[in-house]
Amino acid sequence: MLFRNELYKICSRKILMIGALLGFLFMAAYVQMSALGTEFVFDNGTCLRRTQAIQYDREIARRYAGPLTREKAEAVIQEFGWHINDNDLDTEDTGDTAPGYYANSTSRFVTTRLSNSRSQGGVPTALAGTDDKYAAEMMSGEYVYGYIGGWDNTFSETHMMVLWIVSALVIISCAPVFSEEYAGQAADILLTTQNGRTKTAAAKILAAFAWAGGIYLLFTLLLTGAFLSIYGSDGLAVSAGLSFPDLITGNLFWNGDPKRTTGAVLLVYLLAGLFSVLVTAAITLYISSVKKSSFSTLLWSAAAYLLPAALYTVFLVEMRPGRIVMLLRMLFHCLPFFLPLHELTSAPFAYRLGSYLISGIILVFACLFGCRKYCRYQAGK
Repeated sequence: MLFRNELYKICSRKILMIGALLGFLFMAAYVQMSALGTEFVFDNGTCLRRTQAIQYDREIARRYAGPLTREKAEAVIQEFGWHINDNDLDTEDTGDTAPGYYANSTSRFVTTRLSNSRSQGGVPTALAGTDDKYAAEMMSGEYVYGYIGGWDNTFSETHMMVLWIVSALVIISCAPVFSEEYAGQAADILLTTQNGRTKTAAAKILAAFAWAGGIYLLFTLLLTGAFLSIYGSDGLAVSAGLSFPDLITGNLFWNGDPKRTTGAVLLVYLLAGLFSVLVTAAITLYISSVKKSSFSTLLWSAAAYLLPAALYTVFLVEMRPGRIVMLLRMLFHCLPFFLPLHELTSAPFAYRLGSYLISGIILVFACLFGCRKYCRYQAGK
């Protein structure tokens, strides 16, 4: 009963419903412009865009799907030629170019990832040799190729936008959980009742977590459904190292597993996103238990979420690596803003596990100290 009442108090706030609607509209617009809007291919000089381009790319990729080998890469170049950088391509007003030119996601992948273009000033002349350990690793036959479009950085970048929207909604929803009762002097009455201390505080925290997890899962399911309808599920079976290049680096230096499917890696990434949302909720709840103003709680919670990202981007990234700098970077990576990104980079498993453990400690202690602060609240102090 207490949990249901607390959950209703959160869900009934109009500002959250309006924020969720605006977030959904922004997500839909972002997918249309930044994802679909950048999809195009050339078929014998004719430019195909958006869903036509995706269907064309999927058909080509299916012909070369399976273990990626040097022979398969050579066959792609023999059929389509090298991919030309968009800025170097002469096109007409319609977007078309000279007949005889073919460009698709498969030829682009071979040109940018498997050729010697990096050592030839960006102009490929052949496939990379054995001295290029990354290209050699990808063409070893141990990686499964397929249509990568959509389920690569396109999905992760779009989901990061969703994660920021959800985090903002979580901060707005959790900021008044305790502080609103202080300001309205309702806590003075509730804390004198039979269930007014530990049970009420626990119900508030569980309700806040239920809202945070529910709104995250809703947005994530909507985004995943949109990508499935646009890009299909082909890319989820591709080896993750082909979708996220940093995982190849992780394999060579930290004994990672880039041969896992992209779907498996993205699933862990999405679960890490859920965890980061819960940590954000816990931090906001603790601040709410300390502050008597919801607006003050909102500002402090937003600062706790955004300030580490700003400090990291402006200062730590530019500083020369050292023990103190590396320690600070590791501590910053344990905070909600950075947490899910570990799964798509070459961060070693022990490093990621440590980040999750520290984040878990932050979550537990924020809830415990927030509950303790609320239970010991006294009017006028």
